[in-house]
Amino acid sequence: MIQIREIRKNEYDDLYSHMKRDFPANEIPPFFVIKRNFEKNIYDGFFLTENIENIGSVENIDIGYAVITAPENLKYAFINFFAVFPQYRSKGYGSEFLKIILNRYSDRTLVLEADNPSAAKTAALHDEAERRLKFYECAGFRVVPTAKAKIFGVDMVIMASTASGYDEKLSAREIMHALYLPALGAKHWLRFIDVIDLIDIKEI
Repeated sequence: MIQIREIRKNEYDDLYSHMKRDFPANEIPPFFVIKRNFEKNIYDGFFLTENIENIGSVENIDIGYAVITAPENLKYAFINFFAVFPQYRSKGYGSEFLKIILNRYSDRTLVLEADNPSAAKTAALHDEAERRLKFYECAGFRVVPTAKAKIFGVDMVIMASTASGYDEKLSAREIMHALYLPALGAKHWLRFIDVIDLIDIKEI
């Protein structure tokens, strides 16, 4: 049986080790920032788990993880980090994990970032970025066409879930500002996050 469980305080170190393995170093905040954001309830964190029978007993195995920013005053939530452990990839776990997350945040529009294929420096990186976009599109996300983003120096596209409705009149920059600000603070938002939207809305 596949399910999710909340990441416990004594698992922050293990989570951070996974993040350093799964994401480029320049995309990962320092450990103290991750820990602080969990302790201040800025982040929601989940492990995807599965009960596996093993010689007459049932063992609970961690399959992947997700870290999500979900401020109480917004109808949006942001998937900061989402990964399935290498040995479980390409087996359908990622799709099931996203379904569970979408269901858990069904009252919000989920937002995420993905590498921009057009900025890929090699054919292999381009194909990998395209594969990720298709994966998220199959899960019910779509690219916000008016937005351009450079996150920690990396060209990204912004995607939003369509299940609960994405208001095209809202500025992706304002949404990302509201979602990033609690986690990074104003100084690091200005330094590391650059989101441009053709729509100019001052309030969300």
